[in-house]
Amino acid sequence: MHITRDQVAAAVAYAVFVTGLVLVVVASATGDRPRMADIGAGVALAGLPFVILARVRRQHHMTTEDKEAIRREGYRLALDHAARGLLTLPPQPGDGASATTRTATVHRLYAAHPNLADVANDRRQAR
Repeated sequence: MHITRDQVAAAVAYAVFVTGLVLVVVASATGDRPRMADIGAGVALAGLPFVILARVRRQHHMTTEDKEAIRREGYRLALDHAARGLLTLPPQPGDGASATTRTATVHRLYAAHPNLADVANDRRQAR
């Protein structure tokens, strides 16, 4: 198993943070070492941004399985769009279409709600 630099940095950040918390707890339990509690709080607060950074970096790391799942879902979505007829070729220039309408290949979907269907029909008639 290969340990990366990010894993070492995360381990050190967690260790510093936990050490600061332990110092605060020990100083609070004994009650006679306020300086130790202050130092522990400072160490814990100093380590906290690095703990947060390690967590954010871990959340943004994608495994090969995650990438494959995203690729499969995109492929499934593309097949669904093709089956619905949402992916069409642009009109040919000989069809009398202008240059602005030639590039429009996305069709809008509307729900079966009657008011939305009326809005869709009104938009089509306005064109």
